[in-house]
Amino acid sequence: MPTQGLGKTNGSKPEGSGPKKGPAFTTLVVDGKQSLDLELGEFLKREEHRILRADSAEKAIVQTRQFQPDLILLDSEIGGVSGLALLGGLLLEQYSAAVIMVSSHPSVAEAVEAVKRGAVDYLAVPLDLTRLKLSIDAQKDFINM
Repeated sequence: MPTQGLGKTNGSKPEGSGPKKGPAFTTLVVDGKQSLDLELGEFLKREEHRILRADSAEKAIVQTRQFQPDLILLDSEIGGVSGLALLGGLLLEQYSAAVIMVSSHPSVAEAVEAVKRGAVDYLAVPLDLTRLKLSIDAQKDFINM
């Protein structure tokens, strides 16, 4: 599987894991369709995130267990698996992770259900990177309280 843009899925060190000015924020991008790839990857790199990638529910669980990400960007559908169904499993592996669910077919009902199940935000694709930055910054502030 190509790792262009967002990072590696083979268990090697996350992209962007070299020396940093301060503590890095580790972000797992779970996207079966790779619809969030290039622009999001560049945005996260500029924000100095360590970037992990998973293109299936199984890989998302493994990456979460292994790297304990601070943030999980979770697509609403991953290879036939509902992001809502996966959300609980990810939070069981890393209960303190902030999960932002993203959907290319957003609905109010899905947004409400995602928040009920533990997501901190719900965003439509294509992503508004300004809104995403606000959401991520709020989570960083919460962690640093």
